[in-house]
Amino acid sequence: MATESETRRRRMYFYPGFQPSFVWGLGGAVLAAGLAAVFSMVILLLVHGRSMVPDVLPILIGFNLVVVLSLFLIVYWVVLFVSHRMGGPLYRMEVAFRDMAQGRLNQPVYLRRGDQLQQEAQALNQGVSALRERLEELRDQARQMEEASDLQEMRDRANLLRRRMDDLFEL
Repeated sequence: MATESETRRRRMYFYPGFQPSFVWGLGGAVLAAGLAAVFSMVILLLVHGRSMVPDVLPILIGFNLVVVLSLFLIVYWVVLFVSHRMGGPLYRMEVAFRDMAQGRLNQPVYLRRGDQLQQEAQALNQGVSALRERLEELRDQARQMEEASDLQEMRDRANLLRRRMDDLFEL
């Protein structure tokens, strides 16, 4: 159940760091395309009805092709950069989840500086660390149960262990 602070928490739609640079880069590419189109239209309107339109038209078509190809290359590199900064961390976290599923809790997630999902990787590492601590506590109680001298003491320790597991984990 969500706590009061979680229900009143303000939603963030614009995260600092990666998202502004991505938005500004993509916005710059769209602005460049718009300016190229406006520039071409202004030139066509200025030369409309004049005899030099056939001379200017191939230049405008060439200019627009260069702008479109340049924008294509810019968008390609932006997408490549974004996928690199997001894909690597997602793959590392996927491997960490597989390790957790197989019981390996000693493999922290390390991301390169500048990669996205740093906070998520840190939260995953903290969760795995807390889980490891809880399992160590349960192992200690199991060792104490093994050291019990009589059957009643073993039953008491088993009940204590079961209650502690119920407190530590929600299933």
